[in-house]
Amino acid sequence: MTEVDVVLSGGEILLTDGRLLEGDLAIQDGRIAGISTDPIAARQRLDVSGLTVLPGLVDEHFHVFRNYGWETYEGATCAAAKGGITTVVDMPLDNPPVLTEAALREKLAAIGGSCHVDFGLFAGDPEGAIDELDGMVKAGARALKVFTGGVAPPGMYPGADTGGMLELFRRCKELGIVAVAHCENAEIVDTETARLQAAGRSDVAAWDEARPWYSELEAVVRVALLGEVTGCRTVIAHVSSYQSVDAVTAARARGADVWVETCPHYLCLTTEEMAGDGRMKWNPPSRDSASVEKLWQQVERGEVHTVGSDHAPLPKDPDADIWAQLPGAGNGLEPMLPLIATETRRRDLGLAKAVELLSSTPARLFDLYPQKGTLAPGADADVVVVDTRSNRTLDARELEYHDQEKWSPYDGRVVDVWPVYTLVRGQVVFAEGEVRGAPGDGRFLPGRQADACS
Repeated sequence: MTEVDVVLSGGEILLTDGRLLEGDLAIQDGRIAGISTDPIAARQRLDVSGLTVLPGLVDEHFHVFRNYGWETYEGATCAAAKGGITTVVDMPLDNPPVLTEAALREKLAAIGGSCHVDFGLFAGDPEGAIDELDGMVKAGARALKVFTGGVAPPGMYPGADTGGMLELFRRCKELGIVAVAHCENAEIVDTETARLQAAGRSDVAAWDEARPWYSELEAVVRVALLGEVTGCRTVIAHVSSYQSVDAVTAARARGADVWVETCPHYLCLTTEEMAGDGRMKWNPPSRDSASVEKLWQQVERGEVHTVGSDHAPLPKDPDADIWAQLPGAGNGLEPMLPLIATETRRRDLGLAKAVELLSSTPARLFDLYPQKGTLAPGADADVVVVDTRSNRTLDARELEYHDQEKWSPYDGRVVDVWPVYTLVRGQVVFAEGEVRGAPGDGRFLPGRQADACS
């Protein structure tokens, strides 16, 4: 191989078949040029001996909540770079939510120069104005986000009824984009919330009771059926319960193009661990230890397909009761890779399983593969280099937060895997604890359907 721009030398490189190969990874013009056990000549060499080279993560479930003042794109994408995440797909839950072509174009113009990593955008539920979905896809959106009824925080995002989702899923199928659904039954949630509040309950356990597993399951069955009958590629967002995974597995056995996403706070936290801390509130809630263990068994069987951060750094009040507390598991970007990779290795599933969940499968589902999600020649040189013997303790004080108290539900958790370098298209954006580069280094990734709809 002739001299290339950059070589990562001496590390263990994760190949597409899951094997680890010690050697050199070559980068030319921002793309992977090749992998070799022989030294490769380069104008710049980064010695990663003793470290492991993985594809950069693709976070399909990323919130900034633009115009709420809780987060910024610069800060959030700094956190992404620190966490080995090289591509994010941003949700439309802005203030106001992104429900029209004009709103999406305005958002893109406003944030385009703010990101440290590459980014895509979701379209929002256009509330019956179906042509607006066409317009948002034309503007570059690569996915649609829906809620099954009024289960978002009041006033934040519209809920879709079953007929509305049927129409939306048909149009998503025609447009060739993926639909992502937040699945909870609003009637069950409202009924159980009223019952618990009337009884004077305001403890953490009340949140789990107000949004029980069967509330999620009912909505998952409904959404999976809509995905099945329309042929729309459908991702069930942030699945918390093993019963919901079973329902999707059954739909997939019938040929449905339906997929399961979960999050670190459903795989790495249990209701027993969370008891007594009112900050431990998110939608849907985490479940008990027996349920979490069954969820991991489904991960091992390949029935859980992706892990997204659901990054949601809303301010937390340690003294608020559970009904007044804002939902969200905080900065989910930096802890995600350490938590999931540590756990997959502990369970003898290996780093390859973590990469499948966090990188390659999300890239495939969101039409980014093989540009993203792999170290194969020709792919973007999006790379995270990790230390698999780090024995680090997660410290909330080290996390990126915008203008609020730093907090994490994983504070004090010991992890074995830790990002050391992150590269986006061959450019080092994070190295040995410091974010490098500048806002605007990240590029917008429009869906390929953008041209098809013009």
